[in-house]
Order: sequence, then structure tokens, then C-alpha cells
Amino acid sequence: MTPSSARPWLRRLAIAGVLAVALGGAAFGWLKLAPRRVPGGQPALATLDPGSLQEFRDAFNGARGKVRVIALLSPT
Repeated sequence: MTPSSARPWLRRLAIAGVLAVALGGAAFGWLKLAPRRVPGGQPALATLDPGSLQEFRDAFNGARGKVRVIALLSPT
């Protein structure tokens, strides 16, 4: 009996592990690199960073008297 035929489950487990890592990497790449789209008529998505914070603050304060919502979402 050869070592590979003695443990067929080990080979299947290794293949499943490689496939899981490959699919996980593909999903991560798609989430990071996929183009971001918004419905027509909606403003483009914004990313807050130190350089864009003042512009966001001005837009938020300029909408005084209107409904304003800030939603901070985290994957954790």
C-alpha cells in the first residue's frame, strides 16, 4: 500500500483547503478591486480621510434644516 492510497481523506482535505484559500483570495480581491457603483441620481460614494474631512464637514453643516444621517459601518 502506498502512502497516498492509505489516506485518501488526507488528499481530499488538502484539495479542499487549497480550494478554500483560492476562493477566499478571489473574494477578497473582488471586494477590494471591484468598481463601486451607485444608482442614478445618487451622489458618488465618499471615503473619509484626513484630506476629505473638511469638505465633508462643510457639506454636512451646509445642509442645516434638512434631514442628515451619518452611518458608520464596520465589518467587525
